[in-house]
Amino acid sequence: MLLTGDLETEAERQLVRLEKQQLKADILQVPHHGSRSSSSRILLRSIPGHTAIASVARYNAWQMPAKSVLRNYREHAYDWRDTGQSGQISIKIEANTVQVFSFREQLVPRWYHQWFGVKRESR
Repeated sequence: MLLTGDLETEAERQLVRLEKQQLKADILQVPHHGSRSSSSRILLRSIPGHTAIASVARYNAWQMPAKSVLRNYREHAYDWRDTGQSGQISIKIEANTVQVFSFREQLVPRWYHQWFGVKRESR
């Protein structure tokens, strides 16, 4: 798992340049909440991950994650999860397995947790 915090593009480039051989993570915490100033293609190409987790608020004023960031993760075949859509996201790590659980979709799938209105506008 790679925890990136508020890493932005220039720092991502430095990380890849200095630590490329060490960048092995199944799960990537999406840098800077998915802002346009992060999640560069070079970072995503350098990490052989499969799950991206973003901490974002639903209906946030900054409209994060950026559509271009979502597209980058899709193009690099990441399974995208974010707290705005899923609520709490939990990760269970055991000897040889990693499991990701989403509160709304998996743990408490009640009718009142379903999307309302037009889904593309309910982000």
